[in-house]
Amino acid sequence: MKILLLNDEFYTTGASTAMLRLAERLVQNHEVFVMPRIDGEGEVRKKFEALGIPIVKNIQSVDLVVANTLMAGAHVAEAAPKCPVVWWIHEAEVGRDMILRFPQLAPGFKHASHIVFQTEYQRIVYGSFLFDSPATVHVMPFWNDAIYKYEDLQPMPKQKKRIVCIGTIEPRKRMEDTIMAVDAMEADLRNDIECVFIGKYLQLSDGAKKLADAFPERYRMLGELPNEETLSYLASADAFVLASYSESQPLTIWEAFELEVPVCLSDLETYRHIGLHHGRNVMMHPVGNTEMLSANLRMLMTSDGLRKSVTKAGKALLLRNLTNDWTDAMERILHRTFMQSEIKRLGY
Repeated sequence: MKILLLNDEFYTTGASTAMLRLAERLVQNHEVFVMPRIDGEGEVRKKFEALGIPIVKNIQSVDLVVANTLMAGAHVAEAAPKCPVVWWIHEAEVGRDMILRFPQLAPGFKHASHIVFQTEYQRIVYGSFLFDSPATVHVMPFWNDAIYKYEDLQPMPKQKKRIVCIGTIEPRKRMEDTIMAVDAMEADLRNDIECVFIGKYLQLSDGAKKLADAFPERYRMLGELPNEETLSYLASADAFVLASYSESQPLTIWEAFELEVPVCLSDLETYRHIGLHHGRNVMMHPVGNTEMLSANLRMLMTSDGLRKSVTKAGKALLLRNLTNDWTDAMERILHRTFMQSEIKRLGY
């Protein structure tokens, strides 16, 4: 098949990484092109180029389009009359909010041939848009196997206890919560901690920015890094924090589980749908509750028993999930979509 991957942007996000992993699979058996919704540079662009996949600004004819993220909704509606579209939606509540702000995204639900979610929770979130959608809906969790591509991944050297946060530094990710949680710790523990933030810098709250500027050796903003370097930092972490107010199924959680790094999360409904539970395989706090995040981090930093129990349970959950090859499932969805389109084209 001739497949166009409509990606969102080329900087490193869970969605762009997932599209890259799919491309690695598809390029083995299909003619693949990538078109960004917003063009630009980034680590993911380099990876697509290394695969030999052409990056295009427009294309006349393809057999199938895979549209990545909710922000592709208007493009789904535009492309669907010309060829079948599989819409891969990664967002949860934040996506619903985007539709309310930008109604032009909504017609994608009326035109996509198939819609792929990562969790059953997303099906609940988008229920009002799905009730009259002709699309076939799939729930397909996915995993990042990048860790297994590096035979000798070495933890990044450190002098202090290290907290790692990975993701775009913007309001949804609430990176400031980690800064405020560490600042609330007693001086002896706080002075023995460094926080490493990896991801494109867009916005940080005023209070957190003042602290980060005042203590750059404690709150280190590293920007985007190559995947192997990011994983090396994660492997060296004493804790990984993702304090977002909206997620669906973040890849970084599973990477931390594989590397046996304890995970601190905001208590989001979506996580119950993928088997995450406070005190069992992760530590959780209500969104924005920096006092409880600080307490969770303090326990992880000072209790070897707690660290061992949550990391062992997290890795056990990951290993059960890894028995499923999501790229194989996704390629089957693409073949099914294409064949359904051919049958319809023949008048049946």
